[in-house]
Amino acid sequence: MDVSWPAEEAAVGRARRCVRGWLGDVRGLDLGDVEVMISELVTNACQHSGAAGRPGGRVRLVAVCGPDGLRIEVTDVGGGTTIPAPRRPNADDIRGRGLMIVEALADRWGHLADPDTGDRTVWVEVARRTAFAPDAMPDGGAHAGEELGETGRAPARCDAAR
Repeated sequence: MDVSWPAEEAAVGRARRCVRGWLGDVRGLDLGDVEVMISELVTNACQHSGAAGRPGGRVRLVAVCGPDGLRIEVTDVGGGTTIPAPRRPNADDIRGRGLMIVEALADRWGHLADPDTGDRTVWVEVARRTAFAPDAMPDGGAHAGEELGETGRAPARCDAAR
């Protein structure tokens, strides 16, 4: 998936809906966690990049899902100078927890800057999780010892070309 939107508040909801629709039947990923990370990354791209204040400023979302996991990249097309780093806000602070949340939910994350354009990409990687169900009942559609997704169904194939 490769999509972009104007760098405005509405991009956050659009990105969540897009990813939920694209990954809706994929097993082994917590879509709630993925949506939270998308929300944080797109919000940061809109607020801290300068893209929102530039004519034609956009935020781009690229997601690739494979058999082992999901990689999400959010790029601000705005040339902001803020370096993404988790903060440790005070209890009274209203903001500043987004990258702490991303750090807690992602298996890996990081950022890159394009030296020519100044565009910054923050990426996250999430491994697909499965549960082993040795006592699954045959009448439930699973066989004893079958590897099951979080929903109790066999993991669906997730290709990059979705």
